[in-house]
Amino acid sequence: MGENNPIEFNKRVFEIDGIRGFALLGILMMNIMSFAGPDLDDSFSGTRSEIYTGFWNELSLFFINTFVTTNFYTMFSFLFGLGFFIFLSRAEKKTQSTSALFLRRLGLLLVFGLVHGILLWYGDILWTYAVTGLFLLIAYKFKPKTNLIIAGALLIITSIMVIFASAAVYMMNAVAAGSGLESEGFYFSLNMTETILNGTYADIINMNATVLGMSVAGAVFVVPNVLAMFLIGLYAGQKGYFTNLRQHTNLLRKTAVIGIGIGLPVKIFTGYLTTYQSHDDVYVQLSQLSSTIGGPLMSLGYVAAFALLLLKLPKLVSLLQPVGQMALTNYIGQTVIMLGIFYVGGLFNSIEAIWFIPIALGVFAIQLILSRIWMKFFAYGPLEWIWRCFTYLKVMPIRKR
Repeated sequence: MGENNPIEFNKRVFEIDGIRGFALLGILMMNIMSFAGPDLDDSFSGTRSEIYTGFWNELSLFFINTFVTTNFYTMFSFLFGLGFFIFLSRAEKKTQSTSALFLRRLGLLLVFGLVHGILLWYGDILWTYAVTGLFLLIAYKFKPKTNLIIAGALLIITSIMVIFASAAVYMMNAVAAGSGLESEGFYFSLNMTETILNGTYADIINMNATVLGMSVAGAVFVVPNVLAMFLIGLYAGQKGYFTNLRQHTNLLRKTAVIGIGIGLPVKIFTGYLTTYQSHDDVYVQLSQLSSTIGGPLMSLGYVAAFALLLLKLPKLVSLLQPVGQMALTNYIGQTVIMLGIFYVGGLFNSIEAIWFIPIALGVFAIQLILSRIWMKFFAYGPLEWIWRCFTYLKVMPIRKR
């Protein structure tokens, strides 16, 4: 009872690993827009670099903004909440110090996030997960229905805030136009192309740290959405939906139909605004509904639909399970590969958006192969092994017996 040991390999729910692997592909497709070009700089100026413009490039971006962006980071957030429920519930059966285990786990995740976000790439999400994850210690004790209500309330409140903010921007622009005033707007640039292609590594670190500081300042708008998906994942774990997926196929079908059926129109609308109306402040603000309505609905629809697919295609589970089991290693590994291509290879702001999806698929295929080879010999991914050793304060055997 008092011995601290990690979850045994044979107790893993392989379908969850498979869904997590699928989510990693979506994360890469979403992030490649920022790996390959100054998408963040463009968002500040309301302009578009040449690699994002033109019919086919914009069509590629529209596809990503509709079917990928926000859908997969919210899916990853859902899986994060579900995974921490599994971790805590199993830890309770073995030790009384679940809070200490949980805090050490979050603490090292925060370190991973800061190192990743500052030394490698500014788009890190791990530090946000680590900070938001603290709320799970409290929510874990709540009843499932309470967590679901809180999650729904968070998404509704943030959606209302987005709508009011959009209306406020519209009214300010209307007043300025009626007064004959022309606003010069807000302009801020990180000079990303120059920094990445011609700057030093220290310049890149400084750029990453600047974006991280901006992300911390804007966390008040991100954390509620992430927490909402954490709580929905926690709710699914508390209800035991993933203990035996075959017992819940009817619920999965309903969730897939409702999530995608309602979420897709919202995502088509917001995907259009993000892709084709990025120069308009009002539309940019309104497109945030993608994160508060469309993304969460689509992510739940994706999880349910993909779970049903995995039940019918067990070979797909075996294909995706290794890459999903070492998700942390592969998430940061994606950054290393992308930086090698676009930063070190000097291709930043050079490859047009039409190639983003093929490149992402190619990199993910490499990760599938490498993960399968690694997991034949080892029980954990390299970063997962470090994470577990720190969590349990003991050196775990990494090789499979």
